Amino acid sequence: MQAWDVVIVGGSIASLRAAIAASDAGATTTVLSSAASSAYVDDAMSCGLATSSGEADPSTHAADTLRVGADLCETDVVAQSTNSAVSYLAELEKWGLNVRRNRRGTPHLGQLPGQSNPRTASTGDSTLREVRSILEEQCIKRNIPRRGDVEILNIVMDGDRATGLIALDVQTGEIFGIQAKSILLAGSGFQSAWNGDGIAMGTAASLALRSDIPLADLEFTSMHPLTVAETSFCIPLDVLGSGGIVNGADGQPMATEAGPDALAHSIIEAGGASLDLTGISRDDSPWFAGIARSLSSRCGIDCTIESIPLMPIVGPTIGGIPTNASGQAINRAWDAPLQGLFAAGDAACSGLHGAALNSGDHLLGAISSGATAGSTAATHAHSTKHSASTAISVALSEAHHSHDAMLTEAGSEGVSPGAVQSSLANTMRTHMGIERDAAGLSSASSKIQELREINLSISDGSPVMNTEMVSMIRTQGLLSVASAAVSAALAREESRGTHVRTDYPKTLAKLAKHSLSSGDGTVANLKLRN
Repeated sequence: MQAWDVVIVGGSIASLRAAIAASDAGATTTVLSSAASSAYVDDAMSCGLATSSGEADPSTHAADTLRVGADLCETDVVAQSTNSAVSYLAELEKWGLNVRRNRRGTPHLGQLPGQSNPRTASTGDSTLREVRSILEEQCIKRNIPRRGDVEILNIVMDGDRATGLIALDVQTGEIFGIQAKSILLAGSGFQSAWNGDGIAMGTAASLALRSDIPLADLEFTSMHPLTVAETSFCIPLDVLGSGGIVNGADGQPMATEAGPDALAHSIIEAGGASLDLTGISRDDSPWFAGIARSLSSRCGIDCTIESIPLMPIVGPTIGGIPTNASGQAINRAWDAPLQGLFAAGDAACSGLHGAALNSGDHLLGAISSGATAGSTAATHAHSTKHSASTAISVALSEAHHSHDAMLTEAGSEGVSPGAVQSSLANTMRTHMGIERDAAGLSSASSKIQELREINLSISDGSPVMNTEMVSMIRTQGLLSVASAAVSAALAREESRGTHVRTDYPKTLAKLAKHSLSSGDGTVANLKLRN
């Protein structure tokens, strides 16, 4: 049985930064990802890094984050993240990030939706790729092992303590157990529940639900405003900081002060909008050449002379595994920490984003939460010992039985995972869109329950590279998370941030601090704010 100080689950930017922090703190660290180690499907960053390097202090940055988050952010987490943003940018530059610079030689900062001042540093349309590449290089320099094509099946819990994992090597079909002093979940959100693309399947959230760990704030989802209509092609918000303009049906620029999600809602309510990139200067246009090429090849649009039709789609989800300011997972239903379990990035509900994402805070949150949680996980590992090997062996045996049963039933009559994902996406887009009411949410809950009771089928009975079986496991997990999200939306009887209830006037609604959803999709606890 493998044994590590810190095991990090997920291939995201948050997971890479967490691995660096844990390794630097002296912990033996490994990263396990369901995708290939070079893939980055777990990330859905819409723009560069928000930093107050062009301002006197980070107070305005913090105020913007709190405002766009509809006052549901955790103020200590916001302060911690915004105060450290400048140092994280400097760190990335020291490691080789080539950000855009102005004539004074300082980072070029774009003013994006929701920002009171120019604040976003980027490398144009390649920020995500560049940051990932740099963090991967740092992991290689530290000899941090990273394994792809590993599907985590279960977290092994000993009371309120996480002690190990059960995993499937997709390439070989081997199921194996791992002992870990600290487990850090840093995978994707669950926006595939709306988009049906199979990319962000909520693996970390579903693992938590299988271990009866309540999730928080699942009702809040972001929307990407700069999505080309009738496609899933998302244009980085950074173009708006370099001369790009979103125009409404009347040809006038749309307001962006309230943040990217508010802009997306306005576009949807108006039935669409257009993006004009002709105002991007000759000096700035090379930084967005990749977007121009993609628009031409994928959409047949020449952005130098044509406007781009927009219709937003669901972006990264905000809710997930509740964590404290140190990145440790907590059970908010009982207001108790979970020993040995940590979360970061889209897998975590850290309190940074509140009820809506602000421009540049998504990447900042991934880096800051990854660094913090990784360091905390290493500290915890130094103070504890490996334990519960018997429990891991029992869980491993159960996983083998379940795995064998799936393979034995291959070829039996049933519905494919892809068809269920498509039906779930239709349900979520219809009833869990930008406007929601009790009748629609109840209908969604019933439909998802029907989908959970459907017999999923696969045709491949081989244990080796059985991607059909992996899709089945992920689909089952996604259905459980979607069910919990609908329950959380039903419980929040107010309009707040990205959650708009048309059947409850905002002024009369109860203001719920955090809504928690348990494994069966019911609301476990609500903390009310007056």
